[in-house]
Amino acid sequence: MITITVREKDLKELARTEVGNLPGVLFAGASPLLRPFMKKLEALLPAENRGRGDSYILNAIRSHIDQVHADEMQIAVKSGQEQAAILREELCQLMGGRYPTTSHHLLNLPGLLFLQSSPSLQTASVILLRREHELRIPDGRRTMRYIFHMGVAAIDADKESICIKFDPERLPKREDGTSVLA
Repeated sequence: MITITVREKDLKELARTEVGNLPGVLFAGASPLLRPFMKKLEALLPAENRGRGDSYILNAIRSHIDQVHADEMQIAVKSGQEQAAILREELCQLMGGRYPTTSHHLLNLPGLLFLQSSPSLQTASVILLRREHELRIPDGRRTMRYIFHMGVAAIDADKESICIKFDPERLPKREDGTSVLA
C-alpha cells in the first residue's frame, strides 16, 4: 500500500490550480455516483442553500465540505456538525435494480470517488506517484481512469490535505507476475 498526500501547494505547483476548499476537489465532477444521493448531500448545506436542485447542490457542496473519508464500505462526508454517508450497500442495491447483471461486488467506492474528483487532483496524484514512488503510470485518460478506479483503496481529506491510499497489488499483473506499474 502506498500513501500520497496532496496539499494545496501541490495542486498549485503540479497542476497550476488554485483551490478554495481542499476536500471539495473530490466533488468537482458530475459523476453519476453522487446523483442518487443528492438529498443526503443537500443536508450538508446551510438551510438557505437547500431546495435549489441537483445541479446547484453539486456546485455548492464543494465549498461546504470539511472532511471526507472513503473506504470499501462507505463515503462519509462532513460539513460542520452534519454528516452524510453513501454506503456501498445502498449503491449496490441501486445498481442491482438498474443493471441486474453487473458484478456489484467489484465496486470500489474510493476509486469511484477519486474518478469524479477534479482533473487537477488526478494530475497532481499521477505526478506524486511517479515522483515519490517511481511508478510507471502510462499516459492516456482511459488507462489512468482504470488504474485509479482499481488502485485507490482509501481517501481521507480535510482542510489541510488529501491522503490517498493506493494499492498497486489490486491491478492486473504481467505474465511473469510483476506489477504493470513497475
